[in-house]
Amino acid sequence: MSEPAPHSSPVILVVSADERSAEVTVERHTHTVVGTTPKETRNAALDRAAAYAAHLGRPVLVDARDGNGLWRLTVTPAGVVRAAGGTEAARLSGKRTSTRGRRIALAAAGAVLAAALLAGGALAAVRYGPEPRPDTTAPAQEQHAATMQTRQAPPGFTREAVWRRTMHADTRPDVAPGGERAAYIDTGGRLSVVGPDGEPVWRADLPIPADDVAGSPRFVHAGAGTAVAVVGGGALWLWPPDGGTPEEIELPEGADVSFAGGAPLVIAGGRASIPIDGELASVDKPQGTGAVLSDGEQVLTAVVQGPWIWVAPDGTNRSVQPRPPEGAGALHEVYTAGGGRVVAAWSLPGEDDRVLLAFHDWSDGSVAAAAEAPLEGLREGAYVHSSGAAAFGPVVADPQAGDADALEGFGAVSAAGDTVFGAVGGGAVAATAGAEPIELEGDVARPWGLLGGRAVVVADGDLYALVPE
Repeated sequence: MSEPAPHSSPVILVVSADERSAEVTVERHTHTVVGTTPKETRNAALDRAAAYAAHLGRPVLVDARDGNGLWRLTVTPAGVVRAAGGTEAARLSGKRTSTRGRRIALAAAGAVLAAALLAGGALAAVRYGPEPRPDTTAPAQEQHAATMQTRQAPPGFTREAVWRRTMHADTRPDVAPGGERAAYIDTGGRLSVVGPDGEPVWRADLPIPADDVAGSPRFVHAGAGTAVAVVGGGALWLWPPDGGTPEEIELPEGADVSFAGGAPLVIAGGRASIPIDGELASVDKPQGTGAVLSDGEQVLTAVVQGPWIWVAPDGTNRSVQPRPPEGAGALHEVYTAGGGRVVAAWSLPGEDDRVLLAFHDWSDGSVAAAAEAPLEGLREGAYVHSSGAAAFGPVVADPQAGDADALEGFGAVSAAGDTVFGAVGGGAVAATAGAEPIELEGDVARPWGLLGGRAVVVADGDLYALVPE
């Protein structure tokens, strides 16, 4: 008996730069899986696809993307993985380690607003927070303390590092929005915040085992101030920016936590909440809207077609009407948001298969940058952003300069400074708005951010601060 044809809606699988997590999008709902090794990460992601295939009772297509390129696969209900052309692909074995305590999910990147409305009006979307603003004045007479041996340097940087620090296994770093500090969990299981010289600004013992931390530490907005956030053990922990005693905020069972707007947004039971004065304060979403992100004091809610509304826990709200880009027709769809922008598509008069993709200022709806793009595939597009760049689907933009271009076949993976990292036609590239993409050869380490003008990258569990060329 012949095998039934794969389901027409592909699963989107994106492996992170450090290969310790992957985002799996099924029917526009995005999940994050993790693994202690690249092998376990891929297994966990393919397990999601196999579970979906078992649910449908037929194989599914998988569009997989990692640092080496793009592949189309099929996954059967039994978990057999093949190249979409029919070639058998070896199924890696192994199980993903599970976290202890309550199930707390970190919301994944690249989800779109339609998923929020389909999921009952709640969306923890986009990205784990904004990238830092680069310091363009590189220090003179840098002293190189280490050389990154096992990976290639990203464009514009060397493999020489001014410092190297070893992280706790299976953890990730974060860089502050201003590019003045980085945070990671050290080998002693402590939260460590360092400056551009790599020296500790402060350290703190974690209130939970390091293995129970979900994702990475985060530099966040919390209320009117800032904090360093850690999620795990059924709680959200917020440290003062200069260290001290953390604030513990208990999370509801099954809560999702997003840092898409640079601040914690907690989704549980269809309700959206943000931490205020040591407690979760819920907001009343306008009817029919989904909660997209938080800026620390309010929650951005939106519908697929229409204005977005900022809602505060005290009930106040403010509607923002997006302004059409030049040459646009009607608003086609609001996709996602993050980094101070809302991404939306506008119809083009006389064009059924193309749109104007615009990056709007989330405060006033003005257009920061826009470009024509094919409509097909936009709902599955990943949104990445940094201080000087943003990308959604095939469009790469510099919102500050007002530039945007669509790169045929481009899919974004991450962004840092003014550069977006992704792939075109199966090959890894680095792209900036208004320039031809640069092909990346070998295993290039993508920056987690820029710290004092240096690229913060991970190789073999070590954290490096790479010197500019």
